[in-house]
Amino acid sequence: MKTQIKKSDGAIVVEVNGKLDFETQQPFKEDLRKIIQQSKTDSVPTQVIFNLKKLEFVGSSGISNFVQTLKDFNQRAGVKPRYCHVGSEFQKIIRAFDEQDEFDFYDTEERARKDYSQNN
Repeated sequence: MKTQIKKSDGAIVVEVNGKLDFETQQPFKEDLRKIIQQSKTDSVPTQVIFNLKKLEFVGSSGISNFVQTLKDFNQRAGVKPRYCHVGSEFQKIIRAFDEQDEFDFYDTEERARKDYSQNN
């Protein structure tokens, strides 16, 4: 699993590509930690959009750790992230772990951006 972070039109877009497994969790956590540090130095809250279109889920190895990492990020980010291109099966798994209603899902990155515009 690889993470590509890019700034685009006032948003940080986190694209997660490849196969999800337990071994890739620590580099992913480090990438998210850097985003949080960067957003603390910015004077304006940043939009954060996770694009999971190219993420492959192989078995259950690492899924619960991945979801917990996203939950931790959601709580520390300072802005509620949006998630796009999340498959229906994985949405079900996330919702099973989402007691606090921390995840918002969108079909496309454009819809996630539009939601930020409407709610800010």
